[in-house]
Amino acid sequence: MVSIARLCPCELFSDLSDEELHQIAAIAREEDYQAGDLICAEREQAERVFILCEGRVQVQIRLRSLLEPDAELTIEEVEPGRIFGWSSLIRQRRFTASVRALEPVRVVAIRAEDLNNLFDLNAHLGFVVMKQLAEVIASRLRNTRERCEQQQLSG
Repeated sequence: MVSIARLCPCELFSDLSDEELHQIAAIAREEDYQAGDLICAEREQAERVFILCEGRVQVQIRLRSLLEPDAELTIEEVEPGRIFGWSSLIRQRRFTASVRALEPVRVVAIRAEDLNNLFDLNAHLGFVVMKQLAEVIASRLRNTRERCEQQQLSG
């Protein structure tokens, strides 16, 4: 279990009550990773969502081409309080990107199955979190589009 102070800055949980935050804290665990560690790998099974508490991580997607060698494109550097691994909360349950630690990091990890069980018990909690998740996904899509456009212009 983590303290709710670790959850409060998280973009997904900003509109939740202390009671709801305590419910989430009860199923959350802190984890540490070193610089260079791969935390999530694109296309692998997604079972946990992560909240970055300390450090920096980089979200990357693999660009595949028949004419050129595969390349990695950095979509975003995640800041503390932001999430990654959101794919675990949607039906496909495969990571859409890879996430690598740029320096030592501490995260809060939550099993998606446990979080979805909370959503089933508390519809308000589920609605608020999923509404915020839609904002996160939209933001990542905008960032991806901008990065791809920049790459095309420079390439």
